[in-house]
Amino acid sequence: MTRPRLERVENWDSRLVEFAREVTDQPFEWGVTDCASLARRGLEVVFGLDLWRGHVGTWKTRRGALGVSGRTEHQEALRASGAVEVGKHYAWSADVALGDSVDDHGMLQVALLLPTRKAMTSTPERGVLIVDKLSLAEGTTFWRYTTEETG
Repeated sequence: MTRPRLERVENWDSRLVEFAREVTDQPFEWGVTDCASLARRGLEVVFGLDLWRGHVGTWKTRRGALGVSGRTEHQEALRASGAVEVGKHYAWSADVALGDSVDDHGMLQVALLLPTRKAMTSTPERGVLIVDKLSLAEGTTFWRYTTEETG
């Protein structure tokens, strides 16, 4: 199956940094500032469209998030939406990180990489935060939406 070439919006990198600044320290809210919703929103800043539409559902509550998570094969959803896995040392800004949770909310941890080896994520206890990419859980996988035509 051929996937059309994705285009990043003009000034996507500075727009992504600005988005991260706007949401940093906001309280955790399901469907808005939970880690997966943040990644989804950040990707929309970069590409100008919801890359996860049709592949990853949405939610407004913990129960809803658990339901979507339970019905979703996460890595397959990323592949189906056009992402390709990249090695940890090749991961860069606007790549999605998917790994085991570092807290006790019982779901996978999702982060969106920012410039300078940082990642934007969130936890119910701490809200939206920026962390070092290297502090993400061992075994975290990294996914990139390429701007090249595939097929």
